[in-house]
This record gives sequence, structure tokens and C-alpha cells, in this order.
Amino acid sequence: MTEIYPSIKDILPEGMSVSTLLSQLRKRVLEANQHLTALERGQLVKEQFPELAADTLRLADEALAGQLVLPGTGPALYYVGNPPEWTVNPVGDNEYTFHLNRMHHWKTLCEAYSLTGALKYAQKAIQEITDWIDRVPCPALKDKTGAYAPGRFDGLTPWRALEVGIRGYRTWPYVVELLADTPYMTEAFLEKLLPCVYVHCRILYEISPLLWPKADHNHYLMENLGLLSFSLLFPEMKGSEAFRAHALRELDRCMDAQCTPCGGQIEGCPSYHNGCVFWFAMRNVFSRKYHIEESESYTRRLNSMFLHSIHSTRACGGNFPWGDSHTADKETMCLAAVSCYMASGDRNYLAAAAHFYPIASILSDIRDNLWRIPEINRLKEDLTWAEKHPKCPELPLLAWQRDLNQVYLRTSWETDALSLMTACRTPVQNQHAHMDPGGFDFTAYGLPLISDPGIYTYKSGENRYRFKRTASHNCLTVNEADAWEYQGSWAYGPQKSGCICAVEQTEGVTCITSRHENYAPAIATRHLALVDDRFLVIIDHVTGLSKTDTVQIHYHLNRTELIHSGMRSIISLDDGPAIELAVGNDPADLVIEDGKISTINDVWHDSKLVCFHIKPDENGECWFATLAVPHPQSPGNQTSSVRQLSSDGRLVLECQADTHAFRLTLEGYQLIRENL
Repeated sequence: MTEIYPSIKDILPEGMSVSTLLSQLRKRVLEANQHLTALERGQLVKEQFPELAADTLRLADEALAGQLVLPGTGPALYYVGNPPEWTVNPVGDNEYTFHLNRMHHWKTLCEAYSLTGALKYAQKAIQEITDWIDRVPCPALKDKTGAYAPGRFDGLTPWRALEVGIRGYRTWPYVVELLADTPYMTEAFLEKLLPCVYVHCRILYEISPLLWPKADHNHYLMENLGLLSFSLLFPEMKGSEAFRAHALRELDRCMDAQCTPCGGQIEGCPSYHNGCVFWFAMRNVFSRKYHIEESESYTRRLNSMFLHSIHSTRACGGNFPWGDSHTADKETMCLAAVSCYMASGDRNYLAAAAHFYPIASILSDIRDNLWRIPEINRLKEDLTWAEKHPKCPELPLLAWQRDLNQVYLRTSWETDALSLMTACRTPVQNQHAHMDPGGFDFTAYGLPLISDPGIYTYKSGENRYRFKRTASHNCLTVNEADAWEYQGSWAYGPQKSGCICAVEQTEGVTCITSRHENYAPAIATRHLALVDDRFLVIIDHVTGLSKTDTVQIHYHLNRTELIHSGMRSIISLDDGPAIELAVGNDPADLVIEDGKISTINDVWHDSKLVCFHIKPDENGECWFATLAVPHPQSPGNQTSSVRQLSSDGRLVLECQADTHAFRLTLEGYQLIRENL
């Protein structure tokens, strides 16, 4: 079952020696990097970005000692072996194996050599790549019958096609480019490396299309990016022209399949969207580097994806954490801005990020990509300019992404504005989605107040379920059940239909209506309304219930100190911005429990889960209205109330909030506001 690597002579043009290959490779690397050697590039980085250089050296010294931070290890350093135990999974998290075999630390070691000229970093990287090639053999691409065996490249293996692609575009080229002039980049090393690279390309060329025939997943995007990168770095390699043509064609197909007309990536997770902006942009980065033609239509769609990145950013910064999304400084709009800047040289992308984020956050994404940016002096100038000229978006405050069944809404583009995201798309696109139809995330005065819980982990187990379950989100449940069956970290049971039905604007009110049938025969309809750019009103209507059914309305508050008067009012007392919830009728019960919100993998902070229990009326339906009032500081006592009435068969709410008194009448999908 082991793939037999070809002889290097079998994958080079007839008559070409390894010595000639090495000479051409060194020349090509120099030309692709504006005729700057690795050490010259490192000197520029040290001069222009000394703090980033110091951070790189710290990480490299940790890697020298076999100390890394990987999924499942928590935020602390973990000893992975020296050399690493590539196929051992000591923490029981599949992502540990995947990330270790992406070799991100090799990239850091090579950058450390570029910064210092210290051969210990180069030697470590070369030793590890040699060790990996010797100890982690590739499975055969075909089974005994001669048929392709794609399953061998789609499970818990260092040879999963995704890892093959990531090595191709993100890490292995660094070893070649930055160490080309070291004594370790020898003919003997190339004789070991290039046959393995060739097998990588065969997997990406022959196996990946079988795994992703529709080109509709971010994995396939990265896999073709790896194929493109390898084929450009080693054009002498057998099949490289076909590999490059295939990669470019499939990247076009990925853009067609994954970028919706509104510019969103089809999975609907802001973190993965920003990741995809980076991956799509890398095609243009490689095009500029190796002087190949860019596609104008592809580039236009890439820019539309960047605009979606802006919409999917909370007013206070960070992603709206929908599905498997982070909110901290990872895969945010900063990454999208940096990647589009690298692809185009347009500093306005950096200025757009500077409106939401401090320069330190932008620099965190730049550090990981510094050696991809040849004009380091210009980068420093552009960053300085962007910091002085942050660019406020000239975009609508309301964005209904119809193809994703998502809505983004805010009161302004200022960072202390109110901002809201809601979505209802079932069946889901893939298992990066959470079980949260009709859920939402709400920020005000610079803080998330009613929050989505985030990811925390990809590892199967209690925590993966806890962060994906319906009750951890701002959703309703029937009989305390999930909206559909959770079968595992990457497996769900069947789902029924759900969508955003309407977005209606009347004077002083923007109302978003969603509906889903995942509790059939019960049907859940939710109206989310931003009133007077100051208050959030949530109206839930459930029909088709039996007499014994119960409904639960869940709110996940990014606060920990709560008081409540009776069961119709809750106020947070934490320092900083506060949230007040007032409900329109008496619930059967009110339960407040400890919750967890995660901003980045393996890290969480305390929160509170608030749940109102409701019983249906004799007609098998229930209405439940909540008035959510954000405050810059906690008022300390109740300031808001809502009365839930009916008139001529319509729902009527009478609301009191601070000094505001108004009536809301629900007419179809519209909420009509009147002063009281």
C-alpha cells in the first residue's frame, strides 16, 4: 500500500541533471523575490518590523526545542518530539495530527534563518523534512484492482488531501525559497525532496477532484492552491504544465461554486469566509510573483468577497461568530485585507481594516505573511498611511445575503454602534454550521451583549456538542430538543426547510423574519426588529404544537452578573455596557445557567444562559416577545417593560424603554411603530 516515489531522473526533462535543476531553482527563487536573497529580505524585515522579527525568533526557538502550540494542547506549549512524532496523537484531537503535518513551524524556522543567518534554524528544517519523507510514506493512490482509492486521503492521516495542499502553498515552498543558498540545499536533498513533491502533485491532480467533484468546499480551494504553488516552483517537474493549467481551471471553478452573487462564501461562516478570501487572493499573489496572467472577473469577485468580510465584522470588531467562526484576531477582516493588499498592492484594503482594528491586529496577520510581501519598505509606508487614514466603509447599513439566508444590520459604521447578525439556512451547507436556525448575535457600545458561543473545539466530545447545540445559541427550542440530531463533530441528522422570509423597513423599524420547520409539525417564526436604532425586539411565534409541548426561548448573554425582578425582567450588572431583557408575558419558568463563550480554539470565558419556558395556548400556538435594551453602563434596576396584547387578530406590543414609549403592531412581516 506504500507509494513508491519515482526516481528524480524520471520526473525531470531528458538530459537535465540535478545540478542544473538546482542552479535553475536558485535563479528562479531570486527572480521571484525581486533579486533579494533570503538574508537580504530578513535584514529588511528586521529594519522595518523589529517587533515582528523578535516574535518570529521566539517562535523559532520554541520549535527548535520541539515545543509547539497545536489544537488540543490548549494555549500552552507542548512537546511534540524532536524530531516530531508525526503520526502519534497524544491529545486525542484529530486536528493535532493535521496541524502538525502542515509543518507551520518549518516556515518559522526558515524565517528565523532569513533574519539571523544562523544555520541551526535551516539545519533543523532540513532534518525534519528529511525525517518526515523517510518516516511517513504515502499510501498508494490506487487499490489492487487499479481503481483510485480516495478514502486513503480523506481521513485521519498526514496524507489527507487538505494537508497535502496546505504543505504545497504554505510551508514546503518556504523551505526551498529561504534555504536555497544554504549548504543544506544540496543535490542529494533535491533528489529526496522532488519525488515526494511530485507525489503530492499527483494526489492533488488525481485524487482531490474525486473528493470534491462540485468544487464547493474550502478544502478543494486550498488543495488546488498547493498544486499551483508546486507547479510554479518546479516547472521542470514532469506534468507541471498540466498541473498548473488544472489548478488555475479548478480555482476558477472554486470561485464559481463557492462565491455567491452577494460575495459570501457558501459555507456561511465568517472565519472561513475570510480564510477563503486569503486563499482566493493567493492565486493572484502567485500570479504577480511568477508573472502569469490574472483573471479580471476572478479579481472582481475577490473584491466582492472583501466587501462581505466588512459586513460580517461586528461593529466592535471581530467576526460575527456564526458557525465555526472565531471572533479574536484570527481569520478576521484583517486577514482578508492583508491578503487583498498582497494580491493587488492597494493600501486602501489596509485602511479599511484600520477602521475596525488597531494596527497591532493587522500586524498579527502580516507577520505570518511578511516573506510573501517583497516590497517591505513600501509595506511599512502603507501601514503608516492606513493608520493615519482609516477608511470608514461606504456600504449600506443593511445587507441581506439572500443566497446565504443571512442578514447583517447596524446603526452606523462606528465601532460603538449597535450591530446584529441573524441567519436561517436549513438544511445547512456543511457541518461547519451550528444547530441555530433563526439565531442571532447582537453587539452595542463596543461589546457583544447577546452572543453566539463560537467554536471552542473541533474535537468530538461534550464540548464540541455544547458549543454547537441549539440551547447554547440565541434560538428557540421545542421540548428542549435540538433543532435536528447531533451525530458527532462532523455529522448531523436530516434537517427540514428554513430560511429568511423577509426584510422589511418601515419608519423607525427594520424587521427581519425567519421561519423553519425543524420541529415539525410545529413551525417556528421569528421577527427580529431594530427599533429607533436603539432597541432590539424579538418576537417568536410557534404554531402546530400539541397540548403537552413546551417552548423554550434561549438567550446567551456575554455577561455574568445578572439580577431579575420576577420573571419578566433581567439586567446585567457587570462593568461596562449592559443588557436588559424585558418580556411581554409571564413565562412558565425562568432558568439561568452558567454558559461558555469561545473567541478562539481551546479558550473560553464565562457567560450566562437565560431560558424562558412557555406553554402553548389551547390552539397549539404561542407568542413570546422580548425587548432587549443595551445600555452604555448598567442602570442597576429595571428601566424597560413590554406588554403583549392582541387587536383584530394582530400582535400588539406596548414598550417602555428609558424615556421612550411606543407601540408596535405586527402586520404580516412588517412592524408598524407609533409613539405612545
